[in-house]
Amino acid sequence: MKLYIKGEKINIKPINGDSINMVKYWYGESDSYRFATGRKKAEDVLKICPDSFVSGIYTENETIIGLIIGELKKIRETVLWIRTFLIDTAWQRKQYGTYSFNLLCKHASEHLNVKRVYLSVSEENKAGISFWRKMGMSCIKTLEINDSENNSGVFIFEKVL
Repeated sequence: MKLYIKGEKINIKPINGDSINMVKYWYGESDSYRFATGRKKAEDVLKICPDSFVSGIYTENETIIGLIIGELKKIRETVLWIRTFLIDTAWQRKQYGTYSFNLLCKHASEHLNVKRVYLSVSEENKAGISFWRKMGMSCIKTLEINDSENNSGVFIFEKVL
């Protein structure tokens, strides 16, 4: 699925060829972006399934400043699961994350009939937890992850649109 959303400050649209290197950079910079990218590789997340999207967050002059990866799921109602939400460190703390998330939610509700938005956040990601709470999301579940690289909890957040 290709997601095109035009906003006043930014546009959310499919990754173009000029932006692939930036996406690879974000996935290679685990110190700065590990919570947003997880342990995935750029090549893996750029593969699109029918109900999923990989979209860049672009400024008016076509500079990519972030990435949103998600998918629509139909259970009893249509929900949006956000897999990755990332703003480049140079653009953080300038309201671009807030604006992008709100724009995505508005579009999802009005055009895709989405009723709820879900995402997961590592319990170690204090900044992420704070951001998502400010976005009106609530923690609805805690999962314990026990594997060779990670022994921490993961919070599942929900926002009703």
